[in-house]
Amino acid sequence: MYYNKTIELHSKYYLAYRGLGNYYLKTKEYANAEKYYTLALEVDSTRFAPIYKNRGLVRYEQQKLAAAKQDFQKYIEQMPEARDRAGIEQAISEL
Repeated sequence: MYYNKTIELHSKYYLAYRGLGNYYLKTKEYANAEKYYTLALEVDSTRFAPIYKNRGLVRYEQQKLAAAKQDFQKYIEQMPEARDRAGIEQAISEL
């Protein structure tokens, strides 16, 4: 997989970690998705807010509800004009 090769060559390239997180989210391998989203955020926690939303989704799927809520809140904090803000806020209120 190209993402892994990219990480081998440049371990601080957060987009490769995000790409792997997205891949594992789509394949419903939630533990792996969470791992790679977390690694992306360790490289840069403010550059791409939707990583928090996606990690919140995978944490929700794993029944890590408090952690999912924190991620959704961080997403809204970093992206206050998000088009999906109302849906995310509703999810936060239900968690």
